[in-house]
Amino acid sequence: MHWLVSSSDKEAVTGAKARRGDLRDDICNGTFWYDRIKLIREFPNERLNLAMENFPLPAAFNEASIALRAMIREKKKSNDDIVEEVKLLYWIAAIQSLGVPYSKRLKEPGFNILESIPGSVIKGLPVAYQKLGYQHLELLNKTDVKWIVSAWGEPKKHSTMNRIHSMLWKEYEDKLIDKRKQKIVDLFKM
Repeated sequence: MHWLVSSSDKEAVTGAKARRGDLRDDICNGTFWYDRIKLIREFPNERLNLAMENFPLPAAFNEASIALRAMIREKKKSNDDIVEEVKLLYWIAAIQSLGVPYSKRLKEPGFNILESIPGSVIKGLPVAYQKLGYQHLELLNKTDVKWIVSAWGEPKKHSTMNRIHSMLWKEYEDKLIDKRKQKIVDLFKM
């Protein structure tokens, strides 16, 4: 199951376990997603789809942004409207900013927390440009910012989704802390 289609905590956890198993199998079979994406670099739509199927892997966010930039450049050459692609690029950068590299509370990579949040929760988060801005969205480059500012003007503030939705992040950190504690308790019951 793809992360963004999970609709409950249980589905998010089950999906994460399945994705890890699939990644192990793919590596053993020589079909790792990142190797496959190299083969379709000239096809940005397919590259974007494959990258999004592999969210919330950190490299998947980067690959999705690269694919979207290629799509935007092609549309600009044809003088086509780029608004939808810019919106998606911004949303992906915003969602990536919900995660942190390392959770001090869990003493684990922040990725573990991010992937435990159901996709339905992620997709339901408001992404308000005026509050979020662009300065702290690490996925965006200077050209991306030019496209965004051209479309929406300058924002009032700059932040990250992690700061804006800190209570959600803490909630899922707490849930993982409780799960880790329960595993230890269960080990001692044996």
